[in-house]
Amino acid sequence: MVNQPMDAVRPLARSAVSGTRALRSWRGAVGLGGLAAGAIMITGAFLPWVTTFAGLIGIPGVRGSNGRMLAAAGAVIALAGLAHAVRGGRWSRWLIGLAGFLATGFSGFLLLQLAASMRSLSTDSMVAARSGPGLWVTAAGSALAFATMFLPVSAQPTLVRRDASPGLRAWAADRESTGLRRGIQIALGVFWLADGVLQLQPFMFGRGFANQILVPAYMGSPSGVTGPALAFTRLVLHAPAAWNAAFAVTQLLLGAALLWRPAVRAALAGSIVWALAVWWFGEGLGGVLSGSANPLTGAPGAVILYALLAVLAWPAGAGRPSDGPAAAGSPLGLTGARVCWLALWGSSAYFMLQAVNRAPDALQAAFTGLASGEPGWIAALDGGVASAAAGHGLAISIGLAVVFVAAGLGVFWSATTRAALLLSVIVAVAIWVLGENFGGILTGQGTDPSTGLVLVLLAAAFWPRHRRPAGPVSLDQGNAPVMAQEEMA
Repeated sequence: MVNQPMDAVRPLARSAVSGTRALRSWRGAVGLGGLAAGAIMITGAFLPWVTTFAGLIGIPGVRGSNGRMLAAAGAVIALAGLAHAVRGGRWSRWLIGLAGFLATGFSGFLLLQLAASMRSLSTDSMVAARSGPGLWVTAAGSALAFATMFLPVSAQPTLVRRDASPGLRAWAADRESTGLRRGIQIALGVFWLADGVLQLQPFMFGRGFANQILVPAYMGSPSGVTGPALAFTRLVLHAPAAWNAAFAVTQLLLGAALLWRPAVRAALAGSIVWALAVWWFGEGLGGVLSGSANPLTGAPGAVILYALLAVLAWPAGAGRPSDGPAAAGSPLGLTGARVCWLALWGSSAYFMLQAVNRAPDALQAAFTGLASGEPGWIAALDGGVASAAAGHGLAISIGLAVVFVAAGLGVFWSATTRAALLLSVIVAVAIWVLGENFGGILTGQGTDPSTGLVLVLLAAAFWPRHRRPAGPVSLDQGNAPVMAQEEMA
């Protein structure tokens, strides 16, 4: 009879110990962090986002639909955090992190809109509007929820001991890539570093960056392209120096991360996202929809080629070959990579045959326009090329289109792969020197080295790494590994 009460107490004691251990684990940290983040977001939604009349009237975020949505997101994050602290599980952890990521992006967008609104209202002395703390508090809570994704997985029993299971840190690293694949990663990092340095030129910190570089890039494109790009340009014009500094720092960080093995995979993923964003908002999709894109002067844009390079240089995972061309080990596979290569050169051929480029004097005008702002020797080179192209626009366009198609199709057959790649390299170097003036980096207004050098690096990703032996192959099993190593060399 005495043991019965003790038997009833033991399960309660074990449950209490298990709960205490859970709260001391990363599971508890993630759950409680999500609960706190949700509470902070809800609090920020009820605080004033805007104050008027010198702070006499406060307008809370929940008065508008944006504040209500963030408050609802905070409630979802808080409930998911509570559930994760009590029971754990992947779904609750991912819900906290992903909801925090979305809320962080939305809060950042609202902060930009709020800053623009405050500037427009600052001239009205009757309103005397100021931004309140509410949206900043909500953004901080969103960032806290997003940060839980970077914590270790929740299986370890204490906060002190590291979890042996793979997490975000292990995913972000790439310690296996060697040879050409690693070389492409390093070269892409150097490109990003060069772009970051070019973004630090004095001209970029003024309004000329938006008015003379961003706006002309998407003029003539459809409204679906120019509308978002123009809205982004207006934001840049409110604080061009701050925006430009952010662009430069982002590109420098991407470049440095690609050179640092513990962050290579994350940097490749970031390169794809950043390149696509810049290609749309900064380059208007390279002008490919404007009807006037010219591959001789930079179309479709270097930054979209950065994204393709990042995909081709992605670490070769299980089931993907690590030998052969670097493109063979990419997520696209060799066939998918060849299709992208053909699409690149095929579209360049199409651009050359557009009416604006095949007119008799179209290429002469294009090369003449390149001389502005260039040093004397480059301007003289542009003048000579323009004179040679005068009246021959149609013939040059057709000839180059044929060359582009040959370079694109040649990689599909092993017998012509090297010739096609060598042809593409020659064409790319000629474009970089004659048509792109080394990316315009000597004018003080160049933002990247342009497409020529990137096309050379893309060709390297397709270069075959195997050579067939000249003589008969020995069938001796003992010599097979040695011969294989010699072929790989």
